[in-house]
Amino acid sequence: MSGYGVVNAYGDLKRVLMHRPGPELGLVTEQTLEEFHFERPVDRARFVAEYDVMVRCLEDHGVETLLLTDVLADDADAMGYIAHRPNMTYTRDLAATFKDGAVLMSPHLKGRWGDQHMLRRAFSRLAVPVLGAIEPPGFLEGGGVTLLGDDTAVVSLCDRANEAGTHMLRELVLGSQVKYVLEVPLPFGLIHIDGVFMVVDHDLALIYPDAFRVFPCRLYEHGRSEPRHVLLEELLDERGVRTIPITPTERDRGDLNVVVTRRSATAVGFDSATRIASEMEALGWRLTPFAADELFRGNGGAHCMTCPVEIG
Repeated sequence: MSGYGVVNAYGDLKRVLMHRPGPELGLVTEQTLEEFHFERPVDRARFVAEYDVMVRCLEDHGVETLLLTDVLADDADAMGYIAHRPNMTYTRDLAATFKDGAVLMSPHLKGRWGDQHMLRRAFSRLAVPVLGAIEPPGFLEGGGVTLLGDDTAVVSLCDRANEAGTHMLRELVLGSQVKYVLEVPLPFGLIHIDGVFMVVDHDLALIYPDAFRVFPCRLYEHGRSEPRHVLLEELLDERGVRTIPITPTERDRGDLNVVVTRRSATAVGFDSATRIASEMEALGWRLTPFAADELFRGNGGAHCMTCPVEIG
């Protein structure tokens, strides 16, 4: 059995838990778009074909892709459940992995309630410890959680998370997994922080700046009773993190939704992200593109569809 553990957001991606979409996509209809947060019903064949190309890109970069239905193949209850859950493809939202194990999330949408328990079963098969879980009345999804450097968990208050959820995460990881927890309030209309902020290296991030100029963040430090208040861009500047700003059009297209596969070297992302790819290439990166015209109708990209198990 290979290892587990995530100490930052930008190291070598070794193993990732994913779900190849199947017949459950047929449950996305004009009547269920709100429940499942799809832009529209999708062409299943095209959606899956684009997904498969994304998986091949990851594997070509040396990433081991662990498919949920392979891990749980002999669990009839899980397989039956997954066949009715179109959002299972977005595995990142269901758990956040830290150095010593994973924290199960608490999805906000009714169309996602309970999906995290399928990852609990998968983690058990993969010998990944579960450190705890966000539980109602707390809500939090993995797209709202990331790591800044190797000592700070970033968690966003957004349309899919509340203060009860961010508090539960802080109780689970502050002091044991990270030294700091940065709570980032986002303006209304933003679902997750990974749509407007993406850490790609120890000193580089992609950012939609306007999202972080409305509210100050709370920086909690282990051993201190009161948080420090700071704007995200100020903290990035303090820590020497350069940023590549993205435009509203790039944000709406999901161009920021990239996955780092090799530290300071390679990543995968949408083929529409040509300017971001060019900016990263100027810094020595190679961004491998894949087409996602149909895939993005589910309102998620490569980052959303990958739940890291091990980053070295």
